[in-house]
Amino acid sequence: MSICIFLCNPRLRFAKLFLTMNSFPMSSLRCTIVLASLCSLLLVPIGQAAEPGYIALFEGANVGVWKQSGPGEIRFGSGIAEISGNSADHGTAWYSGREFSDFELTVDCRSSAKEFNSGVLLRLPALGAGPQKATAEGYEVCIHEAKDPDGWPTGSIRFGSRPGVQMPFQKDWNRFEIKVVGQRYTVKINGQIVNEFTGKRRLSGYVGLDQCRLGPVEFRNLLIKDLSAAAPAALAPLTTIQSDPNQPRIEVVKDQGPNATEWALTPLEEAIPSDIRQNLTYLREDLLDEAKKSPKAATDAYALASDYCDKILSALEQRDLARVNAGYSAAQADANVRVTSQALESRRNYKMSWPQYAREQSQRAEIYRQQSAGADVRKEQIKVNWANRSVQMRAYLDDLYTKLRAALR
Repeated sequence: MSICIFLCNPRLRFAKLFLTMNSFPMSSLRCTIVLASLCSLLLVPIGQAAEPGYIALFEGANVGVWKQSGPGEIRFGSGIAEISGNSADHGTAWYSGREFSDFELTVDCRSSAKEFNSGVLLRLPALGAGPQKATAEGYEVCIHEAKDPDGWPTGSIRFGSRPGVQMPFQKDWNRFEIKVVGQRYTVKINGQIVNEFTGKRRLSGYVGLDQCRLGPVEFRNLLIKDLSAAAPAALAPLTTIQSDPNQPRIEVVKDQGPNATEWALTPLEEAIPSDIRQNLTYLREDLLDEAKKSPKAATDAYALASDYCDKILSALEQRDLARVNAGYSAAQADANVRVTSQALESRRNYKMSWPQYAREQSQRAEIYRQQSAGADVRKEQIKVNWANRSVQMRAYLDDLYTKLRAALR
C-alpha cells in the first residue's frame, strides 16, 4: 500500500521508498516493477509544491491561459516551460489569467545554450499582436548571457537599473526571487540580492516571459503570491474616516495613516482620490478636540498623530506643486522642439539644389529626433526627482508612524 501511494505522488523522497521496500517482503518480479517505476519517475522533472498563498502559473488550468504576443513560442511539458524566439524579432509569452499589483514571484531558469537572452516581465499591459508595450510600460528582469551584451546583464531591470552584484549564471537551475511593492523592485538570484530599484511606471499588470533570438531558455516553478490582498485597502483610504463616529480619531490615524502615506507619495502620473486632503484636515482637527475633551491615549500619542497628519498634508502639497511644475516643464519642452523645427524648416528656399536639400533633410531629421529625445528626458526629469524625494519622505513618515504606534502601546 505504501508503495502505491508513493507511485501516485512523485514528490515523496527516494529514502521513503527505500525504507518501505525494505519493510515488506517482495518477490523479484514486484521489485523489478517498483524499481522500473522509480527510474521512470526520476526522469521526470519534479516541480516545487506551491506554498500557501502562492499561485503556480505552470500547473493545471493556469497553463491554458498563457498567450503569445509577437514571434516566438512557449512549450509546456512536465512542469517545465521552454521559450524560444525568432531570428528576426522578439516576442512575449504572458499569463493572461489576472493582473497583479504588489507581489512576490519566484522562478527557476536555465539554458544549455552558449548565448541566451530572456527575462521575467512585470506589470505589463494586456498585449495584442505586438509585444512592444511589455517593456515600454512594464519592467523586465533580464536573463542575458552573450558574447556581445546589450548593456543589461542578468539581474538588470531593463531601462531602469543594472545589478549591483554580478552573479554567475549556473548551468543548472538558477532561482530568481522578485518582490514588487508599490514602485520598489527587489531582485534576488540564488539567494543574494543583486538589484534594488525604485520605478515610475504602472502599479499593476500582468507577468510574462521575454523571447529573443538567442536561447532557448527553460523555466520551472513559476510561483506568485499576491501581497496587495494582505495590505490595507488601497482603493478606499480615508474615505471612511467619518463613517464611524464612535471610533476614536486616534485609532483612525493608526489604521489609515500608512494608506494615506501611500497616496501622498504616489507617482505624479497616477491619480489620487480627491477627498484625501479634506479628510486629513478634518481628522487633524478632530484629534485636537478628542485630546482636549475625551482622550483615548497619552498626550504624546496625540501630538505624534497630529504631526503625522501635518506631514502627510505637506507631502500632498509638494506633490501638487511637482505636478504643476511637470506640466510647465512638458509644455516648455514641447515648445522648444517646435521652435527648433521651425528654425530648421526656414532654411529651405527655392535656390537650394536637390542634392543639398536631400542632404540637409536627413540632417534636419536627425537633429529633430535628438531634440525630441531631449524633450522627453526633460519632461520625465521632474517625475524622477519626485520619485527620489518620495523615498526620503517615506523614510521620515514611516519613522513617525513607528513612534506613534509605540506611544499607543
